[in-house]
Amino acid sequence: MKVLITGGMGVIGAEATRKFVQEGHRPVIYARRRDESLITDVLDRVDIELGDITDAGRLTEVLKKHAVTHVVHAAGYVSAPSAANVPLGIAVNVMGTVNVVEAAKQLGIERVVYTSAKGVYGPFLGVDGYPTYQLIAEDHPKTPARIYDSAKLMAENTVMYYHTAFGLDVAILRFATTYGPGKTERHGIMGVTSQIVEAPAKGLPFNLKQGGDEKDDFIYNKDSALGIYLATIAPKLESRVYNIGSGVGRTLNDFADVLRKRLPNADITIGPGLNFLGSPHPHAGIYDIGRARNELGYEPQYDLERGINDYLDNL
Repeated sequence: MKVLITGGMGVIGAEATRKFVQEGHRPVIYARRRDESLITDVLDRVDIELGDITDAGRLTEVLKKHAVTHVVHAAGYVSAPSAANVPLGIAVNVMGTVNVVEAAKQLGIERVVYTSAKGVYGPFLGVDGYPTYQLIAEDHPKTPARIYDSAKLMAENTVMYYHTAFGLDVAILRFATTYGPGKTERHGIMGVTSQIVEAPAKGLPFNLKQGGDEKDDFIYNKDSALGIYLATIAPKLESRVYNIGSGVGRTLNDFADVLRKRLPNADITIGPGLNFLGSPHPHAGIYDIGRARNELGYEPQYDLERGINDYLDNL
């Protein structure tokens, strides 16, 4: 198996890269620009090829050069920039995905694993949100509110079309709310779940006006990478779409409690109420991860305490 990871130097892509290296593979990273800050520990065990995901010719050239058999498509243009530049967001998130699956079809790639997002489900309203948090399964209605999430859903539909129409072997992973090293640097103010860890680790205060009562499904990046790896190596996929999360609802105050055990002087203040991201739409919900458990053998390895302590060790 020879794996190419688009966006392999990004927050999720870098952790997936590390997981494949740990399992004895030498992945190929395909990225628009070289930023090694999240993969410095495995640089000697990867190959890096620079290229834009919207450049179909360059992507095909790299796939051929390395005799790639499996593709993990983790490259994307994240939500805030996508909203600010809709044409570029669509070009990267939709047409970039078209380039991946078209090249995979032409070259006989054995499997494409597409990394999607929780936002394809849309706002979590009624019983799906506070205070009941009914578990969200993969067949939940899709009503995305942001252009980024709409593009991710269109990309999912494209991936599935290549499966049904052309027989391309695919897997689609919808991640819960992620946290882990690099998210603050790469995602800015949207990286609340990483800021709450990194600020106290640097001896800085963390203050948030609202959101302390809201539960969400938080997944540590290493568990995201585990889901990607398992979806790539699974011998046969009964389903094609999988929720990858913890299946457990936790709050930012739970983060604070864990951090204070490790850092007794941590200065963390979180106001009451909901909407810790300040989003115009309710975003917090809890996954049903039974399908991933049953079909991929996925089981989260990092509960909140283990995840935060590993995060602090990595910092």
